[in-house]
Amino acid sequence: MRMMWLVGLAATMALGVAQTGARTQRGAAQADDGRVPIAQAAQEVAQKFKVQIIVDPNLTARVAPSQAETLERALDELTANQRDVVWRKVYVNRVLGAEPNPEQILGSVRALLNIELGGVLVVNPRTSTLNSFRTNIPVPPDLEETLEQLQPPFSAKPVYVILNARPLPATALRGNRMEQFAQLQQQLLDMLAQMSPEERAQALRSLTNMWMNTDPNLRNQMIFEGMRASFEYWQSLSPEQQREMMELGRKFFEQYLGGGGY
Repeated sequence: MRMMWLVGLAATMALGVAQTGARTQRGAAQADDGRVPIAQAAQEVAQKFKVQIIVDPNLTARVAPSQAETLERALDELTANQRDVVWRKVYVNRVLGAEPNPEQILGSVRALLNIELGGVLVVNPRTSTLNSFRTNIPVPPDLEETLEQLQPPFSAKPVYVILNARPLPATALRGNRMEQFAQLQQQLLDMLAQMSPEERAQALRSLTNMWMNTDPNLRNQMIFEGMRASFEYWQSLSPEQQREMMELGRKFFEQYLGGGGY
């Protein structure tokens, strides 16, 4: 049994190293294909056209740097083929001596994009003030010339925003990062459990694609961290649990890799 454990452990480690090597090679090829994180590509566009671009920090896609001759075309290229990712030109009200807060701008734009009503007025009778919203108002050709004349005045210098337009999950995460991560894992498992086998296979393929689009250096670091955590977990198992894991591994090899038993 001791020999079986050693052989199984060696096979498991060899498979892990082989997969890591293959992923590292793919990561190296991906790193050499010219793609960069979308935030970096957006920063290069901002410097080229001397504008401010705010990128949703939750966006981790890698894109090809834009070589477009116009700002609008460059932003179109950065957001092309990115599901639910859009760019918008934003004007904010002018506050003397204050710079726009990127998080506030992102949150406000996302909220506006997800309002389903075509128009709404919310009145506070106590203060005789109202908040208003209308959709699809035609943009006048002299918009920027009139912004500073509004009350309150708006800055005529726009901010460009790249974000995922979908609303954020309603369920608030609580606790530290590890506790929040555990909550997200549980939500993911619950969702996978409710899917059909076909939906689950499609979701896992999508997850694999997102994984391969992350930064190669970060991805490789996470692979090695995962291998170390797996080895530490293996050492924490009882002999009986290790035998169960080896049996599952043997069945996997026989079913998917054509293994021939022990």
